[in-house]
Amino acid sequence: MNDNLERFIKSHRAELDDKSPRKDLWNDIEKEINPKRINKHDSVTSFYWKAAAVILLLISSWLAFDKMYSPSIETSVADLEEISPEMEEAETYYVSLIDQKRDEIKRLSVEYSLGDGFLNDIDKLDSMYTVLKQDMKYGNEDEISDAMIMNLQIRIEILNQQLNIIQSIKDSQRDEKAIL
Repeated sequence: MNDNLERFIKSHRAELDDKSPRKDLWNDIEKEINPKRINKHDSVTSFYWKAAAVILLLISSWLAFDKMYSPSIETSVADLEEISPEMEEAETYYVSLIDQKRDEIKRLSVEYSLGDGFLNDIDKLDSMYTVLKQDMKYGNEDEISDAMIMNLQIRIEILNQQLNIIQSIKDSQRDEKAIL
C-alpha cells in the first residue's frame, strides 16, 4: 500500500506542487481548534466581582477618610463610683462571677478542643456594656444602670448555658470512651 501511495505522489508531483493554500487557511484552522467561548455566566460573575471590588474600595476609602478627618471624641468611661456607688458594687459582684465562669469555659474549651466560639456572644455583650457605661454620665442613670445590670445578668445566663453545653459534651465523650 505504501508503494502505491509513493508511486502516485511521484507520478503526480507536478500537479500537486502547483496548488498553494489560500492565505487565510491557517487563521481558519486556528479558529476551529481554539474557538473563543463567551460564556454569559462568566461575564456576569466577572461583573459582580468588579462591582464588589469597587464597593469595597469606596467603603474602605470612606472609612479611612472618616477616621482621619472626623474630630476625635474622647471616650472616657464614667467612673461608676462617682455616679452610682450601688452600681459600682453590683458591677464588682457580677464581673467577678463572669470572670470565674469565663475562665472555666476557656479551660474546658482548651481541655476538650472546642475552639473559641463559646465566648463570641459574651464579647459582644462586653462591648455593649462599655457603651452603656460611657452613656451613663450623659443620660438617665436609673434606666442605664438597669440596662447595665440586665446586660451583666444576660452574660451570666449565657455563660451558665455554655457551661451546661460543655458539661453535656464532656459527658458524651466520657460515654463514648466507656463504650469503646
